[in-house]
Amino acid sequence: MANSFRLTEKMATEAVKVSESGISNPDTVRQLRAAGFRGFLMGECFMKEADPGLALKQFIAAI
Repeated sequence: MANSFRLTEKMATEAVKVSESGISNPDTVRQLRAAGFRGFLMGECFMKEADPGLALKQFIAAI
């Protein structure tokens, strides 16, 4: 996550910002969105769940 925030300072303002890896908390997505990120590559936190679809639905609702 720290890399995403660090790298955003070096990106062009019109760039589409995508953060990847290590996202497992809705608060993190809110912080990234506030910093201009619009894409989030996530997977591991959902694949560890018995019902990944339900986990994703709950995650999105928490954002």
